Amino acid sequence: MPNELAESTSPYLRAHADNPVDWRMWTKDTLAEAARRDVPLLISIGYSTCHWCHVMAHESFEDEAVAAMMNDRFVPVKIDREELPDIDAYYMNALQAMTGQGGWPMTIFATPAGSPFYAGTYFPPAPRGNLPAFTQVLSAVSATWTDRRDEVDQMTSRMDRGLAEMADAVTSALPAEAAAESLTPDELDSAAAALLDSYDPAWGGFGGAPKFPPMMNVLQLLAAFVRLGGTASAGEGEDDGASGRPGTGGTASANEGEAGEHPIDRVRAEGRLGWLGADGHLTGEPVLDCLIAVRSTLARIASGGMRDQVRGGIARYSVDRQWFVPHFEKMLYDNALYLRAVVAWAKVERALDPRSKWLALAEREIADTANFLISDLSTDDGFIAALDADSLNSAGVSEEGAAYVFAPEEFAEAGQAGLLGLVDSPAGGELSGQVVAAVRIIDWLGMEDVPFDADHPAPWDIEATKHQSEMLDQLRARRSQPARDEKIITEWNSLAVTALAEAALYSGAGAESDGGADSARWAETAVRFWTAMDERNKQAGATAGSMEQAGSVESAGSASLDVRRSFTGGVAGPGRGGLADWAQTITAGITVGQLSGGAASVRVGDLVDLAATMLDLFTSEQGDGVLEAVDSLGDGIIDVKSADPVDNTVPSGRSAAAEAVLLLAELGVDAATSGGPESGATPGAAESSGEAAALDTGRLLEVRDRLLGVYRALAGQAPRGCGHALWQAERALSPVRVATGDEALRTIAARHPAVTLLTASTGVPGPDGREVDVPAGTAIVCRGTSCSLPVGTNAELVGLLDR
Repeated sequence: MPNELAESTSPYLRAHADNPVDWRMWTKDTLAEAARRDVPLLISIGYSTCHWCHVMAHESFEDEAVAAMMNDRFVPVKIDREELPDIDAYYMNALQAMTGQGGWPMTIFATPAGSPFYAGTYFPPAPRGNLPAFTQVLSAVSATWTDRRDEVDQMTSRMDRGLAEMADAVTSALPAEAAAESLTPDELDSAAAALLDSYDPAWGGFGGAPKFPPMMNVLQLLAAFVRLGGTASAGEGEDDGASGRPGTGGTASANEGEAGEHPIDRVRAEGRLGWLGADGHLTGEPVLDCLIAVRSTLARIASGGMRDQVRGGIARYSVDRQWFVPHFEKMLYDNALYLRAVVAWAKVERALDPRSKWLALAEREIADTANFLISDLSTDDGFIAALDADSLNSAGVSEEGAAYVFAPEEFAEAGQAGLLGLVDSPAGGELSGQVVAAVRIIDWLGMEDVPFDADHPAPWDIEATKHQSEMLDQLRARRSQPARDEKIITEWNSLAVTALAEAALYSGAGAESDGGADSARWAETAVRFWTAMDERNKQAGATAGSMEQAGSVESAGSASLDVRRSFTGGVAGPGRGGLADWAQTITAGITVGQLSGGAASVRVGDLVDLAATMLDLFTSEQGDGVLEAVDSLGDGIIDVKSADPVDNTVPSGRSAAAEAVLLLAELGVDAATSGGPESGATPGAAESSGEAAALDTGRLLEVRDRLLGVYRALAGQAPRGCGHALWQAERALSPVRVATGDEALRTIAARHPAVTLLTASTGVPGPDGREVDVPAGTAIVCRGTSCSLPVGTNAELVGLLDR
């Protein structure tokens, strides 16, 4: 008979519903049951794409004898870390405090109150190396609980104190005197230099193996490159008027030679710009090195085995330094961040040379990643969480990478004449086949004498490569496919909606452009998924409001909206939305609102209300001047709230909130909260509620800078841990918005690397208090409250953006 997990919203938990273990979900009733029986909680935390979680489940949780011991001596609890990230973070801190390391599956033994007293990760069914058997651990913990309760009490008392102090440690360590202002150009230069100190010139990326895709740091370096004047020098042969060069803001001089020549001008004059970065080696000139590190890293990823050369998308990480052999799970957030990064890269490359090989590669990555998100990581109303690494091999045994690797004789069916080939790497020695890569892209990029034009297409566009891809896709389709974790996680779904909308904006959705049907599909999907997400949150808010009136729940904030952490099949998961969920939802709404087809779906007033509620729930003023931002609201069971500012696999809640308020300030909240149905920065903006009336642009700019200011120390010491925050700090220095309703002018602006936001109106009040309108067929460029006169041609718009 299935256990309680059969009713869970988590596919990962439901996969354990038929275990003989009497698994319970994380609820107050579960803890009360442990207290009634006077037994410890055995808390197992994992997630769907965790390989060793599945191994331990098969070895131990499916074993009748092991399950009997677990049921008899403990109350077993299963948690999906992606549904309840705050609980996962709390117990991960305990695990690391006890053992000095972390990981999943996480195995926690706790009192009925939830206080941990013993912890580990994977335990095998029989002793292995230094690891005891799982049954030995169960026996020892049970005996300690029964015979040495006083020692357990002492341990939990120390851990409870330590974990509470750990939760406060980050905030208490923030330097108040440095927290009120965002980072300066000099500080951002130092952060970029510190990041480049860990750059791998041979293979791109930062640090050694395993290598994770450093997309937030890539975005940081691209913004630094633009700020340092990298796209300011005029290129040759712009063919579409969209290759605008933003001004340097007075910062380019630090990179100019004695004669005032910018390094980019010099390498262009020397004929080296086209292949700069192909060998990966830095030059010692900051502006060039930012571009080289970005080009090398993204090209190595795009040509390696971590990037799925058949269907698009990237895997979670590379087990080797070369990006050849992946850990095969595919996470939504990795691919969303990758798409955002390659869109930003394409803007820079287009500004440098609209006919370059680098731009062709960037646009290939945009198209393949955006299409992969829709084809492989979506449902009817949103993006799913992940694809597993494991699937059944030909013998019916679950194996990592079985769906993706090929034996040489299988690959031979696709032919050898195209770009794709098999990677022979020691890192893949345990796989049943070899990984497909496209390593010759690197050679192609670095060959000056190999032409690239209509008669000489990119190597991925030749017929032999297309044939390879089609054949390999057909072979893979006949295999058992990895499981899909179909949870829609609000934070990740929002991040992917943002990325897809940015791709559509860049590709010219809705305009006469070379984006074509793909771009229109990306735009339509982004709008549809945003609308569905908005409706889910509003429905959750209506449900929560009804329950609150009945006295059942505590209010989460706005009565009309309740951002939940996740949904499965339209049903909300157990977790309340954290700061990152709220912030990414706002950013997704603002980005979708910039699409010509999305403006009617996004009410600026709603976003203002959402931001006001977010700041009220998650931020607070500290006596020392620090603006504290907590990551979660607590669940009423363990109410220690973390405040971790580190950008890890995804942007931290704090840096995500910084982006949301940065963009919201650019929308012109003052106009959006004071006008009628036509006010605001996008069509469809409506009146804001009185609750958000105090959230004006000035307040948003202050919050933005105070959120970012705390990264001052981290930026110089550990820039790899705050890439998203540093990217926002770069953007905050000189945000540029373009107000226009003209599709051709919108496309020009959307492809310009200096533009922060596209709007349909200026958001700036005129002398009579009403918003300054944009005349039809023109564009206005605004920097803060300073706006240009309207211009009506591509060249005039580019000229304004170049300043």
